[in-house]
Amino acid sequence: MGGAGGGLVASTKLRVRYKDTDCMKVVYYGNYLTYFEVGRVEFLRQQGFPMSEVDQKVHLPVVEAAVKYLRPARLDELLDVRCWVSERKRASFRFAYEIVNEAGEPVATGATLHACWDPATSRMIALPPWLQAITAVAPGR
Repeated sequence: MGGAGGGLVASTKLRVRYKDTDCMKVVYYGNYLTYFEVGRVEFLRQQGFPMSEVDQKVHLPVVEAAVKYLRPARLDELLDVRCWVSERKRASFRFAYEIVNEAGEPVATGATLHACWDPATSRMIALPPWLQAITAVAPGR
């Protein structure tokens, strides 16, 4: 899967909860963005930066989000949320996501673009060196 900073693809398991589904027991479309958040928070944790620490150093607001729905995820399914960095610029970077069901079938794909925001000055900043190190673009992605 890669090593620290070297284009890691983080993976985390997530069980579809009742509260995440609609009347047909299918995951409500807006909840995929929450699943993406779970994926990126776990990506950061697997790189040694829990969100509680990241948030003290820099804020990473979502400035763009996209989801492509491929097949429904259903109540009680165990999903695998995969997350990696697909693009990095001076002051922003993009997480890409793939959600796969227990049968190994893709459920959804997507991306979120994040700005780098200094909480002390309330201004956009360039990615600090520690964030550059963990946002290396995953090879072949």
